Amino acid sequence: MTTISPVVVPYTGAIPGGVHQGLEIEIQGTVPHYAHQGFGVNLCQGPQKEPTTTLHFNPRLNEHCVVLNHMQNGGWGGEERKPGQHFHKGKPFDLRIMVKPQMFKIKVNGQLVADFAHRLPKETAQFIVIEGEVSINYIKFSAGGHGGGGAHAAPPQPAVGGQPIYNPPVPFTSGIPGGLAPGRMISISGVPHANPSRFSVNLQSGTYDGSDVALQFDVRFRFGDSVNTVVRNHCQAGGWGQEERGASYFPFMPNANFDMLILVEPQAFKVAVNNQHFAEFRHRLPVHAANTLNVSGDVRLTQVRFQ
Repeated sequence: MTTISPVVVPYTGAIPGGVHQGLEIEIQGTVPHYAHQGFGVNLCQGPQKEPTTTLHFNPRLNEHCVVLNHMQNGGWGGEERKPGQHFHKGKPFDLRIMVKPQMFKIKVNGQLVADFAHRLPKETAQFIVIEGEVSINYIKFSAGGHGGGGAHAAPPQPAVGGQPIYNPPVPFTSGIPGGLAPGRMISISGVPHANPSRFSVNLQSGTYDGSDVALQFDVRFRFGDSVNTVVRNHCQAGGWGQEERGASYFPFMPNANFDMLILVEPQAFKVAVNNQHFAEFRHRLPVHAANTLNVSGDVRLTQVRFQ
């Protein structure tokens, strides 16, 4: 589960793990007193609605209805209109978007408002975009079932450069917009806790326990018999491979900021910390199978960016 708060509208953010069957998105907010037209919640392939939006949810206060649609190649599809005033000026609301095999099921304040059949593969959506006359308290992503099951079976998408994600909570899980391919980079900035044991950065094939891991970068300050060591490994079908521990220095310190860069090259991941090369990890799994970034452990993240 990942909670984003505060949320400043207009808002664009990566969907942790991407859209997948079983995902539930909870949005708590308020319609301001001055609202006239309404607002929009969009599940998009990239950090803006164009060119591909799998779900456009648009409450229109002045028309007393909710409009649902999709966008493909920059063009809108046919609107579906649901009559009724489900959102009221000055009143808080609870909006739930539940991802089902054949549709998005949408509830407002516990009442079913719409079933919107998938017009595009649901896994296409990697970002949520919120705009218009609305105040958002928080967005909560809850991953049910085996989240990433279908996502990594899709063909790799073109590279998408997302906006930075600032101060995400840990554990942090996010879909990698566009997937991994040679030339892609992931930058991670953070601060280890004051008395850390370890933290891990995983590039993996889904959001669920037991996902294949193309790269685990496991920073161990004091964990078991490991002291100031970074362990690199992979996991396939639940089994871990041979650890790689070699390094000329240990670049992390408690309570000290770090900037980490993971570069995907054709034959290996290259990792730099604080602008210095640290390690190279040759690919043991197909690089495009990794569609999810997971960070957990004794660390506070300040920024994550996919390039």
